[in-house]
Amino acid sequence: FTIYVGDLARGDFGESIRFKRPITTILLERLPLTVELSVMAVSLAVLVGMPLGILAATRRNSLADVTTMIFANIGVSMPVFWLGLMLAYVVALLLKDTPFALPPTGRISPGVVPIPFYEVYGWEVPQSGMLAALLAFVANMYIVNAMLATDWTLFADALKHMILPAVALSTIPMAIIARMTRSSMLEVLELDYIRTARAKGAKRNRVVFKHAFRNALL
Repeated sequence: FTIYVGDLARGDFGESIRFKRPITTILLERLPLTVELSVMAVSLAVLVGMPLGILAATRRNSLADVTTMIFANIGVSMPVFWLGLMLAYVVALLLKDTPFALPPTGRISPGVVPIPFYEVYGWEVPQSGMLAALLAFVANMYIVNAMLATDWTLFADALKHMILPAVALSTIPMAIIARMTRSSMLEVLELDYIRTARAKGAKRNRVVFKHAFRNALL
């Protein structure tokens, strides 16, 4: 065990029993997908969670507020691995013959070949070294690679495969962001300068977004 921990400290995770390859190599191969998925999930959580929090705060104790907070509590409590299975079952199986069907697994469809962007532009890339590793890392992020190579077939296909896992992964941060935004907005909306802005006749959207939301972002 001491030898194993010492190897971990040096970045040596040993060899995979299943794949018979170094675990460090496998992790590096999967890292671009992890980064891509994480960015999509966090972006989705922010883009959906903040508007929901603003809606709940500006319509306090209304049906919209109660409904948003119920979904936020469910989102925090729901295990991601279970939600992922349910989404795959509903969207990929129950809706498989509808326009809403999405692939349940994989990164791209069979027959779609991701050509690295540097090969598309005819760049001469060294076989090894930091530059080669960096270019390979970017190329393995299929959505980014597709945009750089202007391969919109690959872009649409990779994005379609990314939707389900991104939605599943974003539920917990989305719920947390919605609740935090609501709490911060409610606190700011009770301050004196907000009442002053309303008394001076400022439009509702200007009060909410220009005055209240900017300070609630803190």
